[in-house]
Amino acid sequence: MHGNKISGRLHSFLMNLTNLGILELGRNELTGSIPTWIGTKLTLLRILNLRSNRFAGNIPHELCHIRHIKILDLAHNNLSGNIPRCFNNFSILSGTESNSRDFAYSISIIGPELFIAGDSLVTIGREDTYSSILPLVMLIDLSSNNLTGHIPSELMSLMELKSLNLSRNQLSGSIP
Repeated sequence: MHGNKISGRLHSFLMNLTNLGILELGRNELTGSIPTWIGTKLTLLRILNLRSNRFAGNIPHELCHIRHIKILDLAHNNLSGNIPRCFNNFSILSGTESNSRDFAYSISIIGPELFIAGDSLVTIGREDTYSSILPLVMLIDLSSNNLTGHIPSELMSLMELKSLNLSRNQLSGSIP
């Protein structure tokens, strides 16, 4: 549902999609806060892309329950508050869980219809669409929000993270 004009708050009927692996709602006009049920009900997500909407408020700590997340893109919203320290719960990004089972996940998506999951991601100001190598992409993008406080040292334990973008926020202190 990327790149439409979907507006309003995220409807709670999405919480019933408990086997969902990809939630791609970037570049819409969604408002309100990021619902906590995304982290408590959609725990099998590999990709959560809410980029370029109008979400406000804090990043919910419940997102830390999405242990198998590989792409977390919350950039270009109006999010505020601190970056959750519990992001080190992400088992694939921290390297405590193997990424190899994710290749089987990507193959199962292809199936007989030859559907290949893809996502448009922005790194260093350039938007690229990933499909065949999507299982290899591991990033967190929280740029262009109003996040404050220190960069949590727990982010440094995400040994498999390939891209971390915290630019254009109000972060303070030293870089861990």
